[in-house]
Amino acid sequence: MSGDRAQTVLDFVVGMSVFLVAVGFTFAFVPSLLEPYAVGEGATVIVAERGAARLAESSLAEPSVAGGTTATLSHACTLAFFDGTDPDAAADESDCAWTANADDLHAELGVDDLRGLNLTVTQHGAIETLNSTDGPVAMRAGPAPPGGTSVSSASRIVTIDDPEDPRGPETYRLTLRVW
Repeated sequence: MSGDRAQTVLDFVVGMSVFLVAVGFTFAFVPSLLEPYAVGEGATVIVAERGAARLAESSLAEPSVAGGTTATLSHACTLAFFDGTDPDAAADESDCAWTANADDLHAELGVDDLRGLNLTVTQHGAIETLNSTDGPVAMRAGPAPPGGTSVSSASRIVTIDDPEDPRGPETYRLTLRVW
């Protein structure tokens, strides 16, 4: 072997091939290594489940059973929540546990504003209303989910005990949608 041998074409081809395989491997597998830390569809399911549980079991629940799992909503707190009553006034009058009303659902559930939220309380597929002195109040909050977007939802079967209703507690479906 002589010491004056330069790089041959074959050496260049082998070197470039190894370089291209290394770059291809990096672009193919590095994103999958970061996947567990990326926010995906699973996060919206968790937000929907926890939000529905919070609303049914503590925020709108009867003050005497708040923190329990009976899912009996307080008529006064639910009406005040959807009516847009000030949280401090609702806490003073009816001992309600929510800190923000339906107008600021993101604050009540602790969800950032980048996610869309929609809360509805239905009975037999129709959005229900509660009667107040100012008229009926629809039990819904937030915009309708946009079409073509993946939406996660969670539902709870709840009862609302209206003390003035002679029929007694009625069963409703509380549904929280997150996108």
